[in-house]
This record gives sequence, structure tokens and C-alpha cells, in this order.
Amino acid sequence: MIQETLQEIGLSKNETKIYLALLELGPSLIGKICGKTKIHRRNVYDSIEMLKNKGFISLININNRNIFEAINPKKILNILEEKKQSIEQILPSLLERKNKDQSKIQVYFGKNGKKLIFEDKLNYKKEQYVLNAHKPSKIISNYLENYHLRRIKKKIPLKMLFLNKDIEVAKQFNKYNPIKIKILPKIFTSPIAINIYGNKVAFFLNSESIEPISILIEDQNLTKSFKEHFETLWELSKEL
Repeated sequence: MIQETLQEIGLSKNETKIYLALLELGPSLIGKICGKTKIHRRNVYDSIEMLKNKGFISLININNRNIFEAINPKKILNILEEKKQSIEQILPSLLERKNKDQSKIQVYFGKNGKKLIFEDKLNYKKEQYVLNAHKPSKIISNYLENYHLRRIKKKIPLKMLFLNKDIEVAKQFNKYNPIKIKILPKIFTSPIAINIYGNKVAFFLNSESIEPISILIEDQNLTKSFKEHFETLWELSKEL
């Protein structure tokens, strides 16, 4: 969990190992870091240089010997806040360059793609819909718990139509008020979960053989059609 989170905020696998090793070791020479991490010396040098540039480690030279030390973990928040402020400063310029006529279809890969869409959903206060809801994968279940807590705090209403095979999961989701849940007829077995919100429709495809794929389409007419389709199925579905 710790390693995954550090990699999500921008550290490579080797950088993460070295930073965590230095937290345990304290100020250390390069040889000690190599011994602790089992990473090749050349790669350790490269990763340390990147960690220095990112502000995660400091360097002290004593008797012509370089000693490296990890920053206090509390300072990571300061680093992220500085990055956020930098992005906010250039955001107006980026938006000016955005092509207003570009495609409204976006494709994302992996769990981070899913997260981007769920974060976007939190910007829309009106009722949202989930069709073919099912048991979430382990790699994103913790994130979804946090997401729903934030959705509840923003009082965003949600209606979910769960697949019949996941009734027990549906019962667990019933605690995330404001929420309404029904169970689809058994004939519905689609592996594609569909989220409808604002003027957008998101398709989440999960497969054991390929990397998860998420497709987000922004189109008013398509969203209207899916809402109508959802409401039709809602009437045909049974109460939880």
C-alpha cells in the first residue's frame, strides 16, 4: 500500500525502494543503500539523482563522502502542495490552448484511469446512475470506499442497478446514503459497468486477460438516451 501510493504520486519503483530504505537507515553512504535495497549501484545513483530533484532526499558531503538522507515524510504534503500551486498557475494558459472542437471521447487504461473518472464525478451534484454495478476489484475497492465517503459528504444522490450475481455486494453498498439500489433480472450479465452523470457516460471494462479499460464520452444526446434506458430497467428491476 505504501509503495503503491508513493508510485502514484510520481516515484518510480526504484526511487520508492530507496526512499523507504533511507527512512529506515537514516543518513547513509551509497554502499549501504545498495546493500539494503539490492539495487545495482549505477541504478541507485540514477534514482538518487531523481529523488534529489523531486525533493525527497537531501545530500551532505562529509570528508568528500556523499551521505544521503530521506526527508521527513510530513514534508511530502508540502511538495505536493507546491506542485498543485504550480499547476494552478499554468492552468489558465493550458485551457486557452485547448482545442474546443476536439473529440469528446477519452480512453483510459488501468486503475488510475478509473480514478480520474470517479474524481470527475464528484464535480457533478445532480443524481447519478450506475448500470451493471458489480463487485469491485481488490485493487480499487479501498479507493471506492474513500470515494463514496466524499460523495456522501457532498450529498450527491446515486441510483445503482446491480447484477443479480452480486446481491450481497449490493447490500454492502446500501450503507452509502444518499443511494437507491435495485437488482437487475438474471438475464443481465454484462461485464461492462456504465456510469451516467452530468452530460457524460463512462464505460468500465474489466477483464482478467487485459488491462482495465475506461471510456468516457461527453455527449448530451447519448447521456439522455442512457438515462432513459436506465429508468426503463429500473422499473423492471426488483427491490434490494
